[in-house]
Amino acid sequence: MTASRANSQTSRARQPKPLPDDIPPTANKAVRDRFAQFGPAYRWLLLFAMLTGSMGTLLAATTINVALPAIIGAFGLGQDQAQWMSTAFLASSTIAMLANAWAMTNYGPRATYFVAMSMFVAGSLLGAVSSSLGLLILARAMQGVAAGLIQPMSMFLIFQTFPDKQRGTAIGIFSIGVVLAPAFGPALGGIAVDLASWRLVFVATVPLAIAALAATSFLMPGVDPDRGAGRRPLDWCGLGLLTVALVSLLSAFAGGNRDGWDSDITLLKITIGLSAAAAFYFWEKRHPFPALNPAIFAYRQFWSAGLIIAATGVAIYGSTYLIPLFVQLVQHYSPTAAGIMMIPAGLAMVVCFPLAGRLTDQVDVRFLLAFGIVVFAISAYLLSHVSALTPYWTLVFWVVLSRIGLSFCMPPANTTAVRAVPPDLLASATGGASFLMQIGGAFGVNLLAILLQRRLLFHGDHLSAGLTEANPQMTYSHAMQALENQAAGMPQLQAFQTAFSEFGRQISAEASVLAFRDCFLVAALWFVFVFFALGLMPKPRLEGQSPPPAPTPAEVSGTS
Repeated sequence: MTASRANSQTSRARQPKPLPDDIPPTANKAVRDRFAQFGPAYRWLLLFAMLTGSMGTLLAATTINVALPAIIGAFGLGQDQAQWMSTAFLASSTIAMLANAWAMTNYGPRATYFVAMSMFVAGSLLGAVSSSLGLLILARAMQGVAAGLIQPMSMFLIFQTFPDKQRGTAIGIFSIGVVLAPAFGPALGGIAVDLASWRLVFVATVPLAIAALAATSFLMPGVDPDRGAGRRPLDWCGLGLLTVALVSLLSAFAGGNRDGWDSDITLLKITIGLSAAAAFYFWEKRHPFPALNPAIFAYRQFWSAGLIIAATGVAIYGSTYLIPLFVQLVQHYSPTAAGIMMIPAGLAMVVCFPLAGRLTDQVDVRFLLAFGIVVFAISAYLLSHVSALTPYWTLVFWVVLSRIGLSFCMPPANTTAVRAVPPDLLASATGGASFLMQIGGAFGVNLLAILLQRRLLFHGDHLSAGLTEANPQMTYSHAMQALENQAAGMPQLQAFQTAFSEFGRQISAEASVLAFRDCFLVAALWFVFVFFALGLMPKPRLEGQSPPPAPTPAEVSGTS
């Protein structure tokens, strides 16, 4: 009797639950099967599982920034080498994003998510035990591929599981987590460095990844059994050409200082990169299922908004790279203090993102973009006057100001770009906008790191040129420093030699300040250029208006 009652309860538990009435009509059979298994709560369980995984990968994107000084010291790296910690992640995630739709269509969200998150965990563990720069770069690339596969999947599944009246709430909850993760990433990385070493930074987010992997293994829908004709081949050639173009150009810029900007190897890399980029463009125009559809760039509203998106990528990733470096290398703050500095900036974005999104539907977005561009340019200009004695909270305010500006650039620019195209190009426009953001970030970090190193050498040479015996101020200062050293107990010869070392330390510190100032000034001037380029944007089409007319043959000039 007891056994039969238990079997009856088990069979009732296994019976499918009634499907909710508000399942979106676009939901495929695999999603409906999950609703039948878990009931109406399924959408919220899936949302928080996806948010856990996304936060793990996004935390990894920024935790490394505060660990860079420790990694530089451990491996004896220059800025041109250290920047690969950020650039490899951004470049690999950019390429992986373009393969996301293919992977989900052919293998389903569950298998795609499992492979991506497993690769993320493997990359994190590899980074923690790496003994060379090459392994560190490989580890960051593995993490980037995982992030690139996972991020677009979340938005797709929100539209598959939430009805229209709840999508705004779901996207808002997900977006807050996505925005907060990069903000708290530097703080988490700083705590890890201070508690143990930079190696702990790589595994700090692994618990989140494992939790997401365990939850999504049974929550994620599988392959859509009705995908049929929707199955598409992967554009392997296009992705290969894009990979060659990115790696060649980023490597050429990174190695220019060491190899020489006019050296054969640098010119060869640039030639290969530009040739691969041109081949990628022409290949995508003719491919029936392009990884990045060039047709979206035929719309003026898209490419003009795309310029803002790329500029925002340069700004947000470039500044997140430079600021923790400055406060540690120049002001000698701890990694934890450097990371905590970025938290108020992230909270400012959480507040400003919804406001900017709401205003996007009510006013001409060109005014919002102009406001955001000007505010960020002002912030970068203020940062270009930074010094070793700039107060901590003054720096925090300047960084918060920059994030307020970016908050009024990102949602309006992305919304404007996506609204520019007809419905049949919507998926391509969404992927294209993410592509531009990541590309801007990869090249922004790369070029700002190279500029930082070049200006460091320039200012060091310039400052040391005046330190000769003909300089009476230098001779007097050296004599006073030598006397101080002797008073501290040093022998006369050692005191005399050590006094010169003090000059070298002072020159290095001053050169570092000037080099960082130059980088922030370049960022400010870049946004001044973007402000004037804003004049290229037409009056954006608002949601609900008729779709834009198809471009003329002259406008598309052969695009597919």
